[in-house]
Amino acid sequence: MIGDKMKTLVIVAHPDYHDSGTQGFLKRATEGLEEITWHYLQEQTEFNVAAEQQLLIEHDRIIFQFPMYWYSAPATLKKWEDEVLTRAFTFANEKGILKGKELGIVTTLGYPAKDFQAGATEGFSISEILVPYRALAHRAGMIFMTPLVVDQFDYMTPDQQTKLLIDYQQYLTAAFSFSFSVRQDWIIKQLKKMMNSNNQAQLQLVIDQLEQNKIDLNDLKDQIKMIRQAEEG
Repeated sequence: MIGDKMKTLVIVAHPDYHDSGTQGFLKRATEGLEEITWHYLQEQTEFNVAAEQQLLIEHDRIIFQFPMYWYSAPATLKKWEDEVLTRAFTFANEKGILKGKELGIVTTLGYPAKDFQAGATEGFSISEILVPYRALAHRAGMIFMTPLVVDQFDYMTPDQQTKLLIDYQQYLTAAFSFSFSVRQDWIIKQLKKMMNSNNQAQLQLVIDQLEQNKIDLNDLKDQIKMIRQAEEG
């Protein structure tokens, strides 16, 4: 990490970016979050490779964010990869500048996510479709994060959008691998940031309950562990 906090770079490739309600929602979701760099790849003829590589160097978590176009990312991201991710810069067995960093994927779908599986309409899972990015992470010595899939945003209810906002913020800022305990710690941290003289008592009750639930869960895990050890003995 750079300093005491993790820094996240969100690289956005979208041919209709300025008209995208989904991207607008996700961009607003980053407001108020610390150490987030939103980097939109405009439709351009070439990239400043040195500047792009410096952005990668300065951040710990790299997010590729794009709509699924013909089972891949838009051409702009592929062009960026071809120009910026040079062999010497990227390969872990050479300079390995990206080694140890995290690579995440946020992809948006126009179809239901349930269609992307064997036997369903699309016939292939999102995991299978995104294999090239897993291969990139492997070659670069990066940690590949479980992709965050956003499907049919325009049909989401307010409650579903609220859940997406929280899931997205956690994807950008919470410690991977997003375990239940990590998610609880993240929520408690956010609630503490929201505290003021008017809501302190109410939020403290919520925080206390979350922390107690975490203790209860840890106690349950310890009991299960003891039972398993006794059975194995």
